[in-house]
Amino acid sequence: MKKLFRTLLCGAVLALSLSVSAFAAEGDLVISPAPTAVPEKQGDFYVMVNHDYVTFTDATPKIKNDRSCLPFVAVFEQLGFAEKDMTWDGDTSTVTATKGDLTISLTIGKNQIILIQDGQTKVIDTDVAPYIESSLSRTYIPFGLVADALGYTVGWDAQQGTVIIDDVDAIMAANKETYTLMDKYLAYSKSFSEKNQQVSGSYTANVGMNTAVEGSSMDMSFTVDGDYNMVTAGASALQFNTDMVMDMSMTVDGQDVTSSMTGVAGAPQFPMDIDFEMRGDMADGVFYFQSAALADLMGQPDLANAWFKMDLAAMFDQMSDMLGMDYTALMELSMASLDTSFEESLTSMLKIMPLTSAELTTSDYLALINAVCADSAFEKSGSSYVNTLEMDGAAMIFTLYTNGSKITGYEIEMTALDPSFGSMELTATMKGSKMQMGMSVEMSLEDASDMTMVMTMDGTYQSTSAKPVTAPPAGAVVIDLNQMMGALPGLE
Repeated sequence: MKKLFRTLLCGAVLALSLSVSAFAAEGDLVISPAPTAVPEKQGDFYVMVNHDYVTFTDATPKIKNDRSCLPFVAVFEQLGFAEKDMTWDGDTSTVTATKGDLTISLTIGKNQIILIQDGQTKVIDTDVAPYIESSLSRTYIPFGLVADALGYTVGWDAQQGTVIIDDVDAIMAANKETYTLMDKYLAYSKSFSEKNQQVSGSYTANVGMNTAVEGSSMDMSFTVDGDYNMVTAGASALQFNTDMVMDMSMTVDGQDVTSSMTGVAGAPQFPMDIDFEMRGDMADGVFYFQSAALADLMGQPDLANAWFKMDLAAMFDQMSDMLGMDYTALMELSMASLDTSFEESLTSMLKIMPLTSAELTTSDYLALINAVCADSAFEKSGSSYVNTLEMDGAAMIFTLYTNGSKITGYEIEMTALDPSFGSMELTATMKGSKMQMGMSVEMSLEDASDMTMVMTMDGTYQSTSAKPVTAPPAGAVVIDLNQMMGALPGLE
């Protein structure tokens, strides 16, 4: 699973980009090309700071009220504070640490962290207060909460029992890679969002399944062919219209039974003409779609003019704990990439990437991204730059096309093979104003079934004065799919 995740991450890096050396950080934080060997467990959990496990020579980590706690000297030393700049005030039972223009203090029994920086004081309420471990005569403070208050990225590997603390700014300051090519790509990509775009093209999809059980076999095939027109504004608003033809065929033991299935009263009749329109804006994550043919297929022709609403932002937020960010943070990151350098966008992305495994910390994410996007990953080939990458059963070829000093297009070719799953091939090309995409998947399932899927899509971009309509007409019937899926049916 971890290998598959790394492969998918590389694919996601390419998608984000298109919409390992040893590094030494400043100060006391050191980033290794690979983490030190997992040490013998000390106390209630492991601690990993900037890719390396921390070894304790005195008091050990403890869990209190589901929070990771450490002696305050050990905490601040791991976060780059010098021991000489740490103090204990016995009269107020307060520990204080200073680094440059930053001062942080905590008081025994008080659920607060006080930060003073550039003369400004910030009070952060916490659910765990510093305490004195009487058996050790040591003052313990909440390690993760303090690191979070200082702006570090904090995570927890539940399987191994490890608190992960990463100083992304220090990691990026030590990063020696450059991203000139990706900056040029962002400039090329931005040209499509500066003006509204009219996009027209076609698509096809073919899904086939073969099942053989106890001497009997069944073959099914679904095909879709369609043309589309789309109007976009900026990097998020769109209006998409399509007409498609969907067909299906089925054979059992070599005999065609399609007509007998589609001839049943109430069954879908193939081939089927389907009209479909979608409107929405990624900025707020709300989309609407309408299809008279689909309403009829559902046996509700009275809803032919109804619009179905899907709130993707709400669905994303329900998974925010697992994904490590909410929808607003995702959109802020996406929009910021249009106006910043690739390195600045990368820093922002690393700060919100989830840290849930000691084997996949910020340094690991950075190494993967550098393997795909850093200038050093590409080789010049004529007027193009090519990155060939192989890892974990997957191979990718990432090509950037140039004309003079400008990027004028790209191509991605990705193949992945997993013996327990199947294979996948993906291609995506954009040259000038023309786009082509293709994907094929072959899977062997445990129930003696084989499935294949082939999809293609093309499109041509052209600037336009037209604006996308992102909401249904005034007075239209709107059905909230989120409510339906949540067993709360209702009409707006």
